[in-house]
Amino acid sequence: MWFRVSADGRREFAHHTDPDQIGLSFRGRTRYIGGSYYSCSVQIRGVKLGDAGQYHFRFETDQPLGRWTSPDTVALDVTDLRVQVHPARPANTFGSGETVFVGCQAAGCAAAGRSLALYRNGLNLGSYEKWMIVNRFDQQHAGAYACRPIPPQNVQSLPLTLALGHGPRLTSIAAVPPGEVSEGGSVTLTCSSDAAPPVESFAWFKDMESGSIPDSFSPQLRLSHLTHTDGGEYFCVARSSLGTERSRPLLLNVTYSPKNTRVLVSPPGNIREGSYVNLSCVSRANPPPTRYAWYRILGDQVLSKGAFQNMTFPSVRAHHSGQYYCTASNPLGYQSAPVATLTVLYPPKNTSILARPSSVVDAGRPLTLTCVSQANPAVDNFTWHRLALDGGSAQKWGTKSGPVFAFSEVGPRESGQYYCEARNPMGAHSSPVLTVRVRGRLKVIALASAVGVSAGLITLTVAIMISKNMHRVDVESAEVGSKVCRPSLTADTAPCDPAQQTFPARKGKMSDIMEEADDDSDSSHPSIVPLSDAPPASDLSRSSASKYITVHYSKLSSTDEVQIHNLPLRGDRSPTDSSRAVYSLLAQPRR
Repeated sequence: MWFRVSADGRREFAHHTDPDQIGLSFRGRTRYIGGSYYSCSVQIRGVKLGDAGQYHFRFETDQPLGRWTSPDTVALDVTDLRVQVHPARPANTFGSGETVFVGCQAAGCAAAGRSLALYRNGLNLGSYEKWMIVNRFDQQHAGAYACRPIPPQNVQSLPLTLALGHGPRLTSIAAVPPGEVSEGGSVTLTCSSDAAPPVESFAWFKDMESGSIPDSFSPQLRLSHLTHTDGGEYFCVARSSLGTERSRPLLLNVTYSPKNTRVLVSPPGNIREGSYVNLSCVSRANPPPTRYAWYRILGDQVLSKGAFQNMTFPSVRAHHSGQYYCTASNPLGYQSAPVATLTVLYPPKNTSILARPSSVVDAGRPLTLTCVSQANPAVDNFTWHRLALDGGSAQKWGTKSGPVFAFSEVGPRESGQYYCEARNPMGAHSSPVLTVRVRGRLKVIALASAVGVSAGLITLTVAIMISKNMHRVDVESAEVGSKVCRPSLTADTAPCDPAQQTFPARKGKMSDIMEEADDDSDSSHPSIVPLSDAPPASDLSRSSASKYITVHYSKLSSTDEVQIHNLPLRGDRSPTDSSRAVYSLLAQPRR
């Protein structure tokens, strides 16, 4: 067995027949090479600086006196002599033009008071206190360096080889499969680079983004289930201890059908009638869309408007308002855009008035006038105007509540000409004039205040007419005996002619006769006045337009008939007296 005594006095076996007794620092590094007689050598492999020391030999037998330790010791001196290089590089490979420091380092027995010489490929480069500086390292500086003590001894450091290297170069990307890749497919990108020492790491980037793709530090990048967002330019960066290099970008062409199709309205916001409007169909696709189509929705119908990308209205009108959409297609498919609503703002137009039940209405009935107008935005203010039929100034009613102007019960005062004005933020528009006429019922006008005067007037009138028509009555009486004279209507006071037209007298009250509908001209309604309510003579004398009518009433056997003779206001004929004659006065309507 071989052992050494440690600083604390314990034995540390370098070799023992019992392997478990060998010290931990020597296990696996020692081998007994001695023979049976007079040879007890041991071999230590991989000598380290810590192996230095005094070693003892000892053997032991199974006899009581069969144990012996050699009094002589073997001294092992270890010199740690090595080549030092700065800066440290993987595989001691340096780039061209670098500055490299090379020196010798000694430890152990050779360290004290020894000079060391540096050798390259066996050539003595001289002795340096610490470092030999190599400027602009190149191929002539590459080689195996070693250190030896001075004076020369059979001691030399292990050689250290310095090599000339380079950073990554010829960095490139290859795609498998090459060319276009359809959406949903897969592709593998491989980054390759020539570097000495070899590339230490890779990084992947897309579309010149500032950050690298996550978890992409290997030479391969695999992309699965591709979408349209995966398309773009990819490049890789190769990095080593001597530098980095970026590859040229590789375009990954992912083909897909149109997506994100939509309608863009220009200009945006509120669009006034008459302005320029452009509807553009926008879609993302690879390859780009090759065909566009426009459609307009009108109720349940869908109308085709053409095959173009942009639909332009140089001067948009109200009837262009509506819902539009477009479709974009390429060889891989098509997509429709969501419906876009084109809203055109315009001032009121086509303003008119609707009268219910009619613009001609009976007195006492309700009347509703409605102002109708087309506008966008909707009319927010209605103003009503009335023009008097006599041409007077217009009366104005303003309302914020709505377009309806209602009368619960109309009378003559409501007759007139009406028009309405509709207004919104875009402007205002007025309707055509609507004429409203109120029809009244024929009424018996009783002039109670003139009863006395009327009675006097009637008496005077009857007396005058009896005296004027006395002769005419006598003639008529003479003719009665020979023939029956049928009543007739003549334009003068000529005797009754049997051939004259007769009409039956209506039995009933004259106040029950309904007035006929008014014509388009403005006129006053005539009044029928009973005898008892006739106006006084003084009032009649003021009217130059009065005429007198004589009514003869005869009782006939079959029917009651009336003969009416139109008498002139100023006549020279003598009135015929007859006790059967009844006289009345009617006022002619004013024209």
